[in-house]
Amino acid sequence: MQLSKGEEKAYETLKRNKLQLFRLRELSLLLNIDKTKTYNLIKALKGKNAVDVLSSGIYSLKDTDDFAAGAYFNWPSYVSFLSALNYYGFSDNLPKKITFVSTKYKKNQRFEYVCLSQKRYFGYKKIGDIIIADREKVFVDSLLFPKYSGGIKEIARLLLENINSLDINKLLNYSLRVDSKMVLRRLGFILNDKLTKKEKGLLLSKIGKGAGFLDPMIKTRKNLNKEWLLYTNL
Repeated sequence: MQLSKGEEKAYETLKRNKLQLFRLRELSLLLNIDKTKTYNLIKALKGKNAVDVLSSGIYSLKDTDDFAAGAYFNWPSYVSFLSALNYYGFSDNLPKKITFVSTKYKKNQRFEYVCLSQKRYFGYKKIGDIIIADREKVFVDSLLFPKYSGGIKEIARLLLENINSLDINKLLNYSLRVDSKMVLRRLGFILNDKLTKKEKGLLLSKIGKGAGFLDPMIKTRKNLNKEWLLYTNL
């Protein structure tokens, strides 16, 4: 990538100001040049594969991590579900699109946004330029919407395989805080033999009444687990 002096100045200015995403107007102000010159500059950077187009009028530097870019593209957002499970080494699988949790929906060819209410938008941290769910929150998000993490069987397998690397108290607290009886039921069912009597009692006291589905993608009323009030369908 051989850049001209003007192109290199623009590139380094964006990096120095740590702009994960930028628009024409922002680059124009940074370089103190008019919109026409800025447009031609961006066009040249695109042609030399130094800039990516995320959507109409929104750009990122080519070496910007997609995990970082996606969060800023639809702010606020954090990486979760299968993308985060892969990042932490829990899963070898990757979704076609990087999956984020956000409080608002936005469509993009490279990123997928799953909307949660503001009260469920918690349990994330920043690692370098990446905003990502805590290990425990990844599993809570996945139990809330299993389809984004490969389905309930895969989530159960990964959770049991990696339970020793998780903070069980944080996992339980996050599950209670997300305020979903189905999350509590699924978590309790999967970890039934791993929970202490006190932990199990706490979850059971919060699962409510009526029966739900272990796998929300298979809504067949078979094999009712009366303790956790789940049709297991397994």
